[in-house]
Amino acid sequence: MEQKDAPERTDVYTLLRYTLDLYIASAWQLMGFLPDPATGKTHMALDEAQIAIDCADFIAGKLKPHLEPEVQREYERQLRDLKLNFVVRLDESRKEA
Repeated sequence: MEQKDAPERTDVYTLLRYTLDLYIASAWQLMGFLPDPATGKTHMALDEAQIAIDCADFIAGKLKPHLEPEVQREYERQLRDLKLNFVVRLDESRKEA
């Protein structure tokens, strides 16, 4: 018997976009710009933020050939903003130490 309303399979590119969005959001949280949804509080963990940014950058590179140009540009903008803000946060934390 054939199911007419069977869900479509989720391809790897959809999963990678979802994962990329998670890493981007996590990096903002780990830099202290957004509150942690579990605690509602902000904190900084720049070593973890750097890993999240590096992973997001890697995934974005793998996705690039499979994205529409406007989506590519948006991810590039988000990653550029993350990297610039990371450098600012890192500089601030070094001045405080």
